[in-house]
Amino acid sequence: MRKLQKGRDKILIDLLSNVLYEIERYNISIEKAFVKTCSLKRCSKDSEERERLFQLTKEFIKNVIRLRCIYGDIGRKNLARIFLEGTWRDESNIEPWCIYSVPKWFYERLRELLGEEAHDLFRSIDKRVIWLRINILKASEEKIVRSLEEDGVILERDKDLWYLYKVIDSRKPLREIKAVKDFMAIPQDKASCLVVEALRPERNDKILDMSAAPGIKTSLIAMLTEDQAKIYALDISKKRLYIMKELLKKFGVKSSVDITLADGRYVPAREKIFDKTLIDAPCSSSGAIWKDPSIRLSLLKKNKIDYYSNIQKDLVREAIKMSRIIVYATCSLLPEEGELIVRSFKDQVVFERPLKKFSTGYSKYDPEGLFNRTFPHKDESEGFFISKMIVI
Repeated sequence: MRKLQKGRDKILIDLLSNVLYEIERYNISIEKAFVKTCSLKRCSKDSEERERLFQLTKEFIKNVIRLRCIYGDIGRKNLARIFLEGTWRDESNIEPWCIYSVPKWFYERLRELLGEEAHDLFRSIDKRVIWLRINILKASEEKIVRSLEEDGVILERDKDLWYLYKVIDSRKPLREIKAVKDFMAIPQDKASCLVVEALRPERNDKILDMSAAPGIKTSLIAMLTEDQAKIYALDISKKRLYIMKELLKKFGVKSSVDITLADGRYVPAREKIFDKTLIDAPCSSSGAIWKDPSIRLSLLKKNKIDYYSNIQKDLVREAIKMSRIIVYATCSLLPEEGELIVRSFKDQVVFERPLKKFSTGYSKYDPEGLFNRTFPHKDESEGFFISKMIVI
């Protein structure tokens, strides 16, 4: 048992309990909650100490459901104190969803979909792989890789995507690496890149990106088309579009993107004016638990799945009116945000399997193998659903 030191641990307990409050009260990411709490609690400005605190906070949030299974619905400060002490009650009799620290309904749904393989998926939660995308709009691949290696980053080139590298090790946090700070190397998950690969963007394509901000996928479209496609990027958030505009400049995207503040569900166009449309739809983000443990807590509200599924259907419905080819994707492990969404349009589109080398959809909802799914335990990536539709 770790003996608590009154002054130091009171600060830590306050930090952890306040981050948990921000996440549960405002349904925000762990990063936003941490930054907000630190601005009030005056966390250390030393980058190494701040990183250590952030990693400790992530570990705490990851274990909140597990701790509540053991100790019941106790206060946030008591929960933080127990976490810091490090000696918990006997866990031998708690259920698997408690051990994995995920909502019970979520565990049961994935067990229904994957059977025993669900355990492999949940065990992979703590083994997140970091990927870097080489941005040749800024410099040559050789120059970028050399810069990363000189900064102490050990890389392994991906076997599927020539511009993607797995980070094996790094002497310091990636945000402090020169190539990352100069936007020559962009942190981007492999599954996120595969969504753009499914679109197969080409020079001179007119492409609609319906939920574009903050623009990571948009910038990859620009890179793969040598900044020669015409991309129309929509998003509902003015703040996120402002960030996107600034990021695209830093990414080296010069003139290919037309940014518009708009809700993709209510676009006035009623004729097929785009060659291709990308819908990276708002969703539960259940496929990104590995990146942000706060998602475990947001998934406690099961009704949010219905909320997002209605938005997702509206986006596909509008895209069908405006485009010939549609790629619909969600960072979700749930068929309610994937297979069941696109299947509802089966009379208006023809499905085409986007990626030949990756897993198909869940067999119950994709018996013909027309869709793709990525999984952390199989692909070392976030969990994505990816589909491609040809409008009839």
